[in-house]
Amino acid sequence: MGDAPNRLRALREQAGLTQQDVADRISALDSRRVPTASTVSRWERGEVAPGLPYRRLLAEVLGVTIEALEISAPLSRPLVDEFAAEVDVRVAESQDRWRRTRQALNVSRHQLAQAAAALYPDARLGSTGLITGPGWLPDAPVDLATIRLVEDPHAAPPVMDGTESETGLVRPQQTLVRQYSRYTHAIRDLARPRLFENRLSWRLLDVDWSNGGRLGFGDTTYFEATDVFESLAHELAYVGLDEGGSLVRPRLALRDLPYRRRIGSPFDLSRRPVLGAISTLTVRRSPDGSAEFLLHRRDPRSVTAAGGMLQVIPSGIFQPSSPMPAARLADFDLWRNVQREFFEELAGLPEAGGDGRPVDYASEPFAGLDRARAEGRLRVYCLGVALDALTLFGEIMTVLVLDSDVFDDLAADFVEANDEGRVVAERFAFDEGTIRGLLDGGRLAPAGAGCVELAWRWRDRLLG
Repeated sequence: MGDAPNRLRALREQAGLTQQDVADRISALDSRRVPTASTVSRWERGEVAPGLPYRRLLAEVLGVTIEALEISAPLSRPLVDEFAAEVDVRVAESQDRWRRTRQALNVSRHQLAQAAAALYPDARLGSTGLITGPGWLPDAPVDLATIRLVEDPHAAPPVMDGTESETGLVRPQQTLVRQYSRYTHAIRDLARPRLFENRLSWRLLDVDWSNGGRLGFGDTTYFEATDVFESLAHELAYVGLDEGGSLVRPRLALRDLPYRRRIGSPFDLSRRPVLGAISTLTVRRSPDGSAEFLLHRRDPRSVTAAGGMLQVIPSGIFQPSSPMPAARLADFDLWRNVQREFFEELAGLPEAGGDGRPVDYASEPFAGLDRARAEGRLRVYCLGVALDALTLFGEIMTVLVLDSDVFDDLAADFVEANDEGRVVAERFAFDEGTIRGLLDGGRLAPAGAGCVELAWRWRDRLLG
C-alpha cells in the first residue's frame, strides 16, 4: 500500500464496508452531501481529492482521525473539493433553498396535511389529514378474503407525470442553465434517503365496495409516482410555510398552488399515477376483550415520506416482491403483502428488494399466519381507501386482529428497529383516551391516523 494515494481503501476494507456503504453513511450524516460509490472510488484512486467537509465525514464513517486518511493532492491537479468547486453560487442557492423547503416539509407534515385537507372540505376524514372519494369507505370492515383485485396491464398511461411546467417551482437548478428534470433526480442528488429505489408497483385505478369489494390496479413505478406526489407536497410547503416553518396564513387556496390546481379532482385516478400503500393497524386482542396496538417511528434519514412521524405497523407500498412472473401472480394479493411487510418490519426478515426470487408463502413464517387465520385466531379487514391530502398518495387502510396467544408467540421474535425506523416499545391501549390523544396530538402519519380512527369507529365489530 506504499504507492497508494491515500489510505481510504485500506481503512474502508478494514471497516468491512463497500464503496456504496461509505457513500450512504456520508449522506446519512449530512443530507446536503450525496456522493456516489463512483465518487468514493475516485477518491480512493487519487483522481480527485475530497475537500475538508468530506474528509471530516470520511473520518467519522471510518472511525479514524482526518490525518489518518493520509489524503494528499493528486499529482496532476491541485487539491479540490469536486462538488463545491464546480457549483455556481446561483445553483448552490437554488439547491440550498430546495433542501430547506424539503426539510421544513418533513418537519411540518402534520400541519401541512391539515392545510391540504382543508382544500377539500367535503372529502375530509376527520382530522386525520386524509381525504376520501365517493364510496371509498365501506359501510363496515371488509374481510380481505372477499375483496376481488383486478389488474389491467393495458391501462392507459396517466395524463400527468411530474414533468409539467407547473413543477418548475419545486425543481431546483441542476446547473446554471438547466433545472432538474424530475423531482426524484433532485432527491437522489441532494437529499437521498437510505431507502430509495425505483421498484415496479401497482397503480390504483378503481375502488368499489359492492358485492364484497373490488379494487382495480394498473402498473407504475415508485419514482414515476414520487415525481408527482412529492412535487405536490413540496409546492404546498414552499407556498405555505414561512422561514420559521409556520403556516403563512390559516387557509391556503388552490389558486396559490398551480400544480395541485392542474391535477384537478384528486379522485380522478386517470390523471396521475397513484400508488397504493397498505397500512395495517396490528391489534393484540385479550380474552377479556381489551386490546393493545403497535406503532412505528419512521426514520427521516431512511424514508422519503413521513419521516419522524408515528405510523401503524406494518406499512408498505403494494408492489411485487420480484419482477418474475410467479411473484407478480402470487403478490397481487393484499394479504400476502400484509404478511410480507409484517415479518420484514416486526421480525427482521430480509426485505424483498424487488430483484430476487419470489417469496415462498407456503413456508414458515408465512404458513403460520395462514393457519391462525384459517382457525379464526387471526382476522384481517380492510377499513377503506383514502388519499393523503398533502401528497394525494393512495392509502389502503387495513387492521390485523390477533388473539393474544398468537400475538405473544410472534412477539418473541419482534425486533426493536428495522430499515425504516424503530418499533415503539410501548404498546398502546386500544381505548378512547389513547386514541383521542394520538389523533389530537399530531404525531400520527395520516395513513396511521386513518387506520386508528376507523378501527375505533368499528371497535366492537373488530374485537367481538
